[in-house]
Amino acid sequence: MFRGSADAKIDDKGRLKIPSKFRELLFSRFGPKVFVTSFGHPSMRVYPLSEWMQVEEVLRKSGWGDDPRVQQFLRTVDLYGDEQEVDPQGRLLVHPRLRRHASMNGEVVVLGHPTNFLEVWNEEALNQLQAKEPLTEETIRFVSGILREARHGNGGPPHPGDGPGGGSVPPG
Repeated sequence: MFRGSADAKIDDKGRLKIPSKFRELLFSRFGPKVFVTSFGHPSMRVYPLSEWMQVEEVLRKSGWGDDPRVQQFLRTVDLYGDEQEVDPQGRLLVHPRLRRHASMNGEVVVLGHPTNFLEVWNEEALNQLQAKEPLTEETIRFVSGILREARHGNGGPPHPGDGPGGGSVPPG
């Protein structure tokens, strides 16, 4: 699983070089094929293709495929989405539309998530978001509750969308 952060750069040709701390795990566990997209905040998500295919499978089998919210999500994902293969030097091409949307140029920050995707941010945009939406005690308590429930098996953890600030997030 991915964790932590690393600095990276989008070069003049629009390529992101995946930091070595993430690249080694990506290649060894998932292979070089990825799905690159954006939804929500103007950032970029890099999913190992096998992980993104699981998201698609859940949506396909859920019975919610015709729901306008799912259609809106898929429209956004597909607008910015692109299947890519990370080259042997660890670079992947970022589609120009996605680069414009998420201000992907120059210095960026790559965040590794234990839910098996990388989140890439323009560093200035990430710093602005962190200042605008700092980590709150309420959020820390919410996550602590998830961890406590998972450790002790008391009815299972809350589901995405439960509790304050919920909002459902696709598996990832």
